[in-house]
Amino acid sequence: MRARRWLGDTMARRFGLTILLAIAATLLMNGIFVALAGVWARPSFDRSGLVDAGAATVRIIEAQPPGIRPALAASAGTADYSVAWSAEPPVEPSARLEGAYRAGTAAFRRVLGDPSRTLLFFHIDNPEVRASPRAEELLRGGMRLFMSVRLTDGSWLTFSAAQRSWGIAKPLRYVLIGLFAGLSTIILATAAACATAAPVERLAAGVRRFGADPRAPAIPLQGPAELRETISAFNDMQAQIRRFVEDRTTMLAAISHDLRTPLTRMRLRGEFIDDPVQQRKLFQDVEEMQGMVDSALAFFRDDAGYEEPTSFDLAELLKTVVDNYGDQGVEIGYEGPAHARWTGRPGALRRVFANLVENAIKHATAPRILLRMTERGAEVTVLDRGPGIDDDKLEQVFLPFRRLSKARQPSTGGMGLGLTSARSIVRAHGGDLTLRNHADGGLQALVVLPQAAA
Repeated sequence: MRARRWLGDTMARRFGLTILLAIAATLLMNGIFVALAGVWARPSFDRSGLVDAGAATVRIIEAQPPGIRPALAASAGTADYSVAWSAEPPVEPSARLEGAYRAGTAAFRRVLGDPSRTLLFFHIDNPEVRASPRAEELLRGGMRLFMSVRLTDGSWLTFSAAQRSWGIAKPLRYVLIGLFAGLSTIILATAAACATAAPVERLAAGVRRFGADPRAPAIPLQGPAELRETISAFNDMQAQIRRFVEDRTTMLAAISHDLRTPLTRMRLRGEFIDDPVQQRKLFQDVEEMQGMVDSALAFFRDDAGYEEPTSFDLAELLKTVVDNYGDQGVEIGYEGPAHARWTGRPGALRRVFANLVENAIKHATAPRILLRMTERGAEVTVLDRGPGIDDDKLEQVFLPFRRLSKARQPSTGGMGLGLTSARSIVRAHGGDLTLRNHADGGLQALVVLPQAAA
């Protein structure tokens, strides 16, 4: 099972491939650098230019008498390497020495024009070199790399260097390799992270969208297997919640509708009551119940009705509410930007703000509306100068059929579902509606509307 999951598009497979690709990219970049950067990339010995220089030195030394060869060889050295003449070889020619210079050996013999010339390439760390009689002498010189050429008279000319002087020194070379590794890893890791993060961001956006819109479409199945399973589980949960809400709304709306029939019968039977006082009380109870049923049906219609979210000017919507009451002689103040784009359901929000303004007018004074746009969305405040509400009852007014305002009397009308419906609409947008008493007096209704997910 785990093997099959590894072969599929999983996060473990993506991470593993990212690491392998980073290693491969590092090796590729280093190989390209070595192949294309010329002398700075530490070329092979036969391409380094030392073959021609060494061959010229060998010809010069061979043409001179043995007596002056040591001094002449010493003067032939450069800052990169030194040259020494000796009658004996520095190591045994039969020793198993460096085998990585075959191409250089062939090139040196070709330049000398002597295919049988004896050449020795060796490193000071070679075990057989350290076991040779001249090991101490070689170590005292501080040299580590050697090339010995047998001259025509049997003597030897030895070229030695502390390290390969052509190309980049080891510290800088390691730094470059580290940079290649870091650069390739960063590029590939960034690409892999973006490829993995994109479906995660879409999932987060879908979750936010569902919080603001229960009827939001399902999230497409994209990304590695683990993420697709998460998205699938979320889509199933979203569908179940949507069906539950729809079934609840349908059932409660049906119950409220069916209550109209017994209420009608009660009113008809009340006509036969002879006591006018009891008849009036009964009719008042029936009318109140009828009002509650009508309010409940209106609430469920709002809940069941669906309005597509759209981009609109929230400031213009608030000014429309202000103008509507202005036509009725009620002056409502507005403070805020002239225009403010927002995405949501304008019809439902218009009912929210109209309800808050209507409550302020009925139970307090004509309010002021304040709009403030923030990075997180919009904040709309409806502020009146009435008696307010007891602090311990600010949340109770949002319960269905609860009327707790100090100023509210039965004569003011309403069944106590306005604020319940308003908060339901605001929360369906992913925001919230809260009440608090203002420090200078009056009640402040704050509607917070976060920006809708794209």
